[in-house]
Amino acid sequence: MSGKKRDRDRATEAFRRWARAGCPTPEQIREEKAGHEVAEDFRACAAVFAALERERRRGRENSAAGEIMIAVREVYMEEPFRRLRWQEVSLRVRAVSTEHYVSERQVYNWLARARRMWLMYRE
Repeated sequence: MSGKKRDRDRATEAFRRWARAGCPTPEQIREEKAGHEVAEDFRACAAVFAALERERRRGRENSAAGEIMIAVREVYMEEPFRRLRWQEVSLRVRAVSTEHYVSERQVYNWLARARRMWLMYRE
């Protein structure tokens, strides 16, 4: 598996695990309960959403922060206790693009930005 695909899968699974845990804040994360690696993943997820929320509140022009948060929630964090089925991410991306009147490519770009942010906060 290439590094890029591995990073994508790590970030996707981190968002799903964070949703399964109830999206804890950094203060709620306990390393002894979850383990150091999982705690770091959760902190990175929380940091991504906090940064996107700050960006959205500032109302920066050309900012898609709100849409990125929606895309991550609806594509990665929907039904986090159930295993993703074949092409389920594609179907969810299509649903988000239809609901928000944007192209599927744009939704994939939003998800990629969230994953890059996660990697930045994680490392």
